[in-house]
Amino acid sequence: MTDVIRHQRHPHIQMFALLSRTLVIAATADSILLPDTSEEISGAEFRDIILDRICTAPWNQRSVLPLATALADVHMESKQLEMAIVKIIKQFKQVDAVDLPVLIYNLLLLSSKGHQRVVLRGVLEFFDRLDYGGEMAECLRCDNPKGAGRLGFAELSAIESTVILHFSFAVKQDQELGTEMLKHMKSGKTAYLTSFGLACLMTMARIHRFEDSVMDYLKSSILTNFKDMARIHREPWVSNFQGVTPLPILNMFIDIIRKIPFGLEQLAPSIVQCGVYIMDSMAPNSPWKASDKDPVKKLNSMTPNERGCQLGATILAEIFKTQTSARTEILDHIMSRIVTKSTSTVFFLQLLEMIVKDSPEALEEHLPRIKESLDYLSFLSLATAVRLMGAVKDVAKSNRSFRDGLILILRKALFSNGSSRLGAPQGLEELPGYSMEILGMLRRCLGQQGEVRLSLYLGLMELVETTPGLNPVIFEILQAHFVRFYDQTGTRLTPLKLEECVGNSKTGGEPIFVEPLHYLMCGVVRSLIGLQKSKRKALLAQNIISTDERQVTECHRDLERILLGLERAGLEDFELDKTSDFNMGTNIGARNNMYATLLTGCLESAIEYVVLKQQLHTETSVAQGKSVASERQGMSGCTSNVARMSHGSSDLILQLFGKMRKLHDIVKDKIVMPRGKKLGALGESSVLGLECVTKLMEFMFSEQKAGNRQDEEALRLKANDDFVYYISTVVLMLLSKLHASSETLKDTDYDYCRRLSSVLVREFLVSERPDGPKAIAAGVKGKDKNKSLLIVGIEALTAGVLTTQHFYGIESPAAKSDKHECLQHRKIVSGFLAVTLPQANGGHRPDQQASEIVAWTTSRTIRYDIGSLAAAYIEYLQVLIVTFINETIPLLKEAVGLLGMIQLLSKYLSRDTEIVEHAGTDGISAGSTEANTNQLDQLVDWLVKLCRDQAVDDATLTKTLLSMLLQLEQGCVNPETNAALLSSGGQDDTESSTARNSMMLPSSLGFGNVSASSAISHCPEAVARLRLAADVLLTYGMNYGGPQVPSFRDLPDRIPLDEEVDEDIVRLIQLKREIGVEARFAVVTLRTSSAVTEVLLQQMDRSLEGLEWALGKLRYSGLVLRGSSSQHSKESVIRKKSLQEFETEICWRIEICLWVLVRISQSCISQTSSEHLIRVLQRCYKVLAALTKRYLMPPNVAPLNLFSPSTSLSSNHGTHKKPGATNVIQLPHGFIRVTQVAGMELSRHLYSFLSYFQMLDVEQKARAQERGGAGHKGVRKAGEKGKAKCGQDEDPTGLSVGGGGGAFKSRQKAKIVRESKLIPSLIYVVEQYERFVIQLSKKAKVNLTQFMRRSTARDFRIQIQRLSDLGLEDRYDEERQQLMQQQQQDTADVQMDDLDEVEVMVHDEDAREEEDEEEEVLIRSNKRARHE
Repeated sequence: MTDVIRHQRHPHIQMFALLSRTLVIAATADSILLPDTSEEISGAEFRDIILDRICTAPWNQRSVLPLATALADVHMESKQLEMAIVKIIKQFKQVDAVDLPVLIYNLLLLSSKGHQRVVLRGVLEFFDRLDYGGEMAECLRCDNPKGAGRLGFAELSAIESTVILHFSFAVKQDQELGTEMLKHMKSGKTAYLTSFGLACLMTMARIHRFEDSVMDYLKSSILTNFKDMARIHREPWVSNFQGVTPLPILNMFIDIIRKIPFGLEQLAPSIVQCGVYIMDSMAPNSPWKASDKDPVKKLNSMTPNERGCQLGATILAEIFKTQTSARTEILDHIMSRIVTKSTSTVFFLQLLEMIVKDSPEALEEHLPRIKESLDYLSFLSLATAVRLMGAVKDVAKSNRSFRDGLILILRKALFSNGSSRLGAPQGLEELPGYSMEILGMLRRCLGQQGEVRLSLYLGLMELVETTPGLNPVIFEILQAHFVRFYDQTGTRLTPLKLEECVGNSKTGGEPIFVEPLHYLMCGVVRSLIGLQKSKRKALLAQNIISTDERQVTECHRDLERILLGLERAGLEDFELDKTSDFNMGTNIGARNNMYATLLTGCLESAIEYVVLKQQLHTETSVAQGKSVASERQGMSGCTSNVARMSHGSSDLILQLFGKMRKLHDIVKDKIVMPRGKKLGALGESSVLGLECVTKLMEFMFSEQKAGNRQDEEALRLKANDDFVYYISTVVLMLLSKLHASSETLKDTDYDYCRRLSSVLVREFLVSERPDGPKAIAAGVKGKDKNKSLLIVGIEALTAGVLTTQHFYGIESPAAKSDKHECLQHRKIVSGFLAVTLPQANGGHRPDQQASEIVAWTTSRTIRYDIGSLAAAYIEYLQVLIVTFINETIPLLKEAVGLLGMIQLLSKYLSRDTEIVEHAGTDGISAGSTEANTNQLDQLVDWLVKLCRDQAVDDATLTKTLLSMLLQLEQGCVNPETNAALLSSGGQDDTESSTARNSMMLPSSLGFGNVSASSAISHCPEAVARLRLAADVLLTYGMNYGGPQVPSFRDLPDRIPLDEEVDEDIVRLIQLKREIGVEARFAVVTLRTSSAVTEVLLQQMDRSLEGLEWALGKLRYSGLVLRGSSSQHSKESVIRKKSLQEFETEICWRIEICLWVLVRISQSCISQTSSEHLIRVLQRCYKVLAALTKRYLMPPNVAPLNLFSPSTSLSSNHGTHKKPGATNVIQLPHGFIRVTQVAGMELSRHLYSFLSYFQMLDVEQKARAQERGGAGHKGVRKAGEKGKAKCGQDEDPTGLSVGGGGGAFKSRQKAKIVRESKLIPSLIYVVEQYERFVIQLSKKAKVNLTQFMRRSTARDFRIQIQRLSDLGLEDRYDEERQQLMQQQQQDTADVQMDDLDEVEVMVHDEDAREEEDEEEEVLIRSNKRARHE
């Protein structure tokens, strides 16, 4: 039989059963005579020989299954069993596909004897390769035409489903197999999670014992995956390496759902359970975060938990489409979460909305179940009720019976006592075009409380814009109600009846807000103007709804009377003059504040009526069929009809505005609000609409044609600085509200945003205008926030750009599911940038023609070249920033605002050098784009030059500049340019390098020259932060030294060869050669150094956090099956760097962080920065400890790779071991450099910095004691009792300031507690790191402890200044002299005695077995820890 197997012949199947029985019998024999020899061996040895010959021979493909069955009956040793299992796994690709399920089941049974993990890994790897396809499955193809490698999707899905059924049965029989499966998946975090593995976990979830374990593992894996996605987005350099690509978990679930019809129906309940569990467990813990807030968020702004909830909703929506049996269960889960007010209610409502939108046919038979949930509408919170009605509105539109039931429920809700009163009007407003009864019911809302009326007015004003056909009915409803609140007879001094809008206004009781008159008046104005627009466009000819012309005329007449009355009436007529009470703590004051709010809003509504009415009279006809969507994509939308106003309109507007401003000033001066709140600026809560503001801005700042005079009315409005500031503030508020509180952007809103942005660019950014930015900045200042008009304009423009960026993301097509949508977004964004480009709005150079600008922008818009448009935009802003900074009175706040715009626009810049074109002399910016340089690199070069050459003595601007520079330089393609810019002006590099090599200290011990300059050569993108750290050191000065230590300028350039030089002086000379004597960055001054230090420390904290995460990913990166990412992305085209390169990159980046922290720790920074530095140092040493501990931990098990030419990965630990020396760890050069810098540089300066920090603390306590002593006399009596209680506790710190200083003392106490923990925590992590270094030195046989140096900063110190207080100063001097004499005589003996004493006290048992040199280092380390 052995010869038959070895010759690949296939005997009768019964022969295999005979083979197994023969081997069992032979194994029990005492001795067996070998054939053709006279040698006798035991039966067990004979069995082993036969098994070895069978497992090493090639097998016939038809013999694989019977051989596996036969071997299952044979008792084998562990190694023989593993060899047999691996042999069977390798035969998967040879056997017929129909035999695979039975073969795998037999293999699972065989694994009950041992090596279950090997079986699971082999089966998972085989089917993972088949699922990935391409190169991954190519190695599974063989000569057998019926092999699994040649199957299609349907056939492979059927085979997999059968295997999964066998696996489920095997786990039920042997639950240890399921335990091993979970252990295997958890051992690789998310590396082993694949589509087939996920399906196996889903079938395990049906077993009660594994249900919770599987769900917890999937939850943690999904959460980890989304956290990794967010981290990779912040650390893009990580994506260049193998094994760190996030898993496409959604694609895995969709793949399983696609395979359900092929025999995996039993997985549907598990998938539903998994989706529900994910949504419930990842929802916010607090119900206030989920149920009462509408989650209007884009995908890129979601937290990992919210992404997980979104994933669960998508999974359930997908399975709802295909699986009829799961629909009822999914709907039951949705309805139960809605009724029980679960924390995940919001996300289940999103799921319902997805089901309604994507599967309307499948939902038809389940509509009664949804109707039942609507019965609970009155008991739901407002946000939940509104979201529920929004989710089912599409069903209501298509199903009349459902719509009638919803209307009935909403009509009941109108008269309920709960919060559903507020939601009912919003629900009715979503269904206005399907029943006139709905509009009739909306009239009843006018008798409800003020909140319901406000909700009604806001909804009706939105309907005016979205459904013009309903304008007549809306106008009739609002106008009939509006007549109750204004004087129609003309006998009153005030035209508005404000007392009717506030309850208890006449009785003096607690005022109640009854009628939001300002929104009612605004609704009347907009519906009236919208009605007349509809008549002009002949839209009413197609509708049955008509309006009464007499009512329209009367409304115009009444509004004119109200305008006249508001113009004539004074504030004293409304009882709102300077003598009025505005204290919110009294009923009269609260009533007057309500009056002021109503009157201000009504004045704004009157201004809106004037503007819209004038626009209506002067508006020309617009071509039919022209849509806003077409205007977005080209330049055709940039020209719009500018309104004209009749004579006297501007005076009326200014008079109304004057009353508003006067009233606002009175209220602001006299209002007393609780909890220290302040009244906002005028215009921050305006009721003006986008249409009114847009047309008013276009009228005021209309382009002046050549030879034509600007309209006098516009000039009059523009000349009023307060009015311009007010309108600009309203624009800022409206545009900010668009991207902050809107889920979608309507066409009209986008059009207004684009037109407003164009006006803002033309008015606030075009510096060639005589009334341009300089004149605006010198104008009026805001009285509330000290903002200039130019700052408000820049912020409003930034809000417009942010709105476009928020709703029209331009992610790459691979990152978006809808490529057509991505293309449409590129069209919109390119059109927006072309319209708002400063050069296209009059900001071109004198040597350029307007026609050239139009031609250039048109060509870029047609090609959707967003990068070029954004680059031209940024270039103009750059020139403007330099102009602002160099003004006689620098416009620094304005420059900060422009930098914010540049940071937004930088997201559109190209990162590829191939697609950047040379602009040429005929372009918009001649010579601005250099060949072979991408647009982002150009921006970073400009930032470097600005920070290097421009002396900016402002902390805010410096912080913004440097934060932007350090953030953008990470994405540079050619960072060497920045290194060249910062190295210019310094000493010769060759000479400096030679000098450094000649001055190498003996402590380097053959590991090469370790310096910051050598690190820059490998990481040129870090040159800016290293140079900034050096400039901080040069500006602040060093925090250690003395009369014996000369300054940098006094140090020689070279080490004198003819005399002995102290080691500290040698290091200082090295440092001088390294960083020079003058700062390179002009922005680093004494005034800005603190801000620069904070920026650097924040950047270091973020970098170290990312490196800590990268070290965790490095451990599991080698576990990913090679080539597995090629199915889901195009990464196979781009070469991924190896794990060794990943490890080397991490070491270089850690070294860069170390050098930056070394420079800062040498500096005399402030105490606040010192505390921040200590916290960053704690994180730094944690990263160093994690890096060191990585080499002490055993490597993870790599994939088997049984089906690839190579048997395993080369190395997934990053360390290489010599043959014959498997227990010795080979440390890479990068790690040794990091250890050397950490020990010889960072730790050395760390202890000097701690001494400096403690000195700062002593000085601060002394100052606090002086302040406390000075203030104690004045408050002694008031604080006598407080001092008696806590004086003893606070006396030693000098923080007792008497009564009235409780808050100050609390802050000081908290600060003392915080500072008392900083240094011990830092020393602890340092000791932990040094402990790992000592352990690694023993295992790697490399003396890493040579880089550690003992510091006296950890020893006990005598505070001499305290001796004089105790009268012991003289005695201490005598003892000190005696001690010094004794030390000079017996220095060596004292050191040895000291070491022996410490060894007895704190040395552990393992340290005694170490070698002499390592033992001494460990003793010192433990001594320092003991002293601390």
